[in-house]
Amino acid sequence: MPDKTYDAVIVGGGNKALLLAMYLIKFGGMRVGIFERRHEIGGCCATEELAAPGFRGNTHANMILPWYYLPILRDFPEFWEYGAQWDQHLSSNGMAFRDKENCLTLYSHKHDPNQERSAREIARFSEKDADTWRRIAELEKTEEFMRVQMDAIFNPADVRATDPGIMQRQVEVFGKILETGFNLDSAILKASPYRVIQEWFESPEMQSMILRAIVSFSVDVTESGHGATALGMLLTLPFIGFNRGGTHMIAHAAHQVLTQLGCEFHINKEVERAIIDNGRTTGVRLSDGTEIGASQLVISTLSPYQLIFDLIGKEHVDDQTAKRVEILKRNFGCLMWYSLAVHEAPRYTAEAFNPDVHDCGWLGMQPDPDPIHVAKKCQMAQMNQWPPLDDYGVVVGCHSLVDPSYAPEGKHTLYTEQLGHPVTMYSEKEWLEIRKRYTGELLTIWKDYAPNMTWDNVIGVDANTPYDHCRMKNLRPDGTWAGIDRASWQVEENRPTPELANHRTPIKNLYATGGSWHVGCNCGASESYNCYKIIAQDMGLGKPWEEPGKEEPGSLVEQLNAVRKRVRESV
Repeated sequence: MPDKTYDAVIVGGGNKALLLAMYLIKFGGMRVGIFERRHEIGGCCATEELAAPGFRGNTHANMILPWYYLPILRDFPEFWEYGAQWDQHLSSNGMAFRDKENCLTLYSHKHDPNQERSAREIARFSEKDADTWRRIAELEKTEEFMRVQMDAIFNPADVRATDPGIMQRQVEVFGKILETGFNLDSAILKASPYRVIQEWFESPEMQSMILRAIVSFSVDVTESGHGATALGMLLTLPFIGFNRGGTHMIAHAAHQVLTQLGCEFHINKEVERAIIDNGRTTGVRLSDGTEIGASQLVISTLSPYQLIFDLIGKEHVDDQTAKRVEILKRNFGCLMWYSLAVHEAPRYTAEAFNPDVHDCGWLGMQPDPDPIHVAKKCQMAQMNQWPPLDDYGVVVGCHSLVDPSYAPEGKHTLYTEQLGHPVTMYSEKEWLEIRKRYTGELLTIWKDYAPNMTWDNVIGVDANTPYDHCRMKNLRPDGTWAGIDRASWQVEENRPTPELANHRTPIKNLYATGGSWHVGCNCGASESYNCYKIIAQDMGLGKPWEEPGKEEPGSLVEQLNAVRKRVRESV
């Protein structure tokens, strides 16, 4: 007999687990227990006092986009007030260039909803690119595009492939794309982002800024097969933002909802194995030997590798599925994610060219505009080699400029991002040496762009390497923030593999989701919501998306517009 029984047992307490539990309880009518190995819930939605006391930083997820929680905000409207609040800087993203001491700055949707200010900045480098950007901004605002975007994000793989309404909307938006002058022919679809962006934009400044942003979406810009996604990613640039108070506020918001719904949380409780009887799961066994029953289902939010080889066991899985999971690519996107406490925010030399680069939420730094620097960065990361300092391609930001909760009054917290190496490349001793060395390299680069970024300005540094990311077991063994790479064969209907993409597993009533599922590489709700859609279909649970007034994709587009409007009006 199990020691305790729930209708649904969720393995892991990260944000995917929390958001899925909300649907299982409210719309599935289930009693849910969440079991988390670590000392707290939230997973990669984590914010801590890092570099110095009183200076808060995000240890994992940092970039937030406005579409992340649309179904949650529709079905749980209190979620925003509880802490899941998207916000933006004056400039959403940009790139500073050392050789000319200038920069290219794109203004955020919050401050430039029509993107005309952004177009004027782009025109300083290329009038043609400015016109292209205006067409992009107009495309993004169309109802047709937003509906297709919602279809692509908030539906599981089998629905995206078979729903005639989705396919019809894709046809409609394709015509809109052609009207803007973008040709999505075979040469584009099969190309790398590096090739595509060079065709669409003429100025190297624009090319470099877009390509570096694509790297931050965990895509190798030199890899073929990502041509179609390049358009979607560049349309995202004006919407790069962050969560007020830190990304852990998202976990707090979910926790408040779940506590009111009666969810039970078990921390410091590691699930060791699914209990399987005649091909069906009946519960889980914890590492301390405790058995927890699941009368209806078990959901894993572990990595695909942990799911197949630890939770289920290879003996219960066919050879092809096991092999595909075993060889999943997961070495790109092992980030050096440092946080610095400083006396004053960076003062960039490029502010003489455009003062607004000072308040840039996502700022890349490059010695000159040539996009080859971004390509070399990716290629060297794939070869597990450290590039020359000029090709480090560091991205930086300072959320405390917009949100004072990140730092004590008059001080600032900075975040940084750069591609590192898989954890398995080095010993623990070597990683400790890399931690120290990289801090010096970071400041060596930074002061070339912002002369005040010297040790005299630094109060403290949090060294957050891929080695440190392995505090999250589902990011092991290599510490890649995306769980698995966004290689062209590991996205969309193949994420993580075709056999697992629809959240079902080889074991009856055992489902799976997490950052390694579609859309992936974010702390949003799509992976949780899509998993619930499959469960609701299989088990006849409540379907809020079929309720009057909530029909999709229209209701999600309404939420997207409402979120954007709320943030714009906060100006």
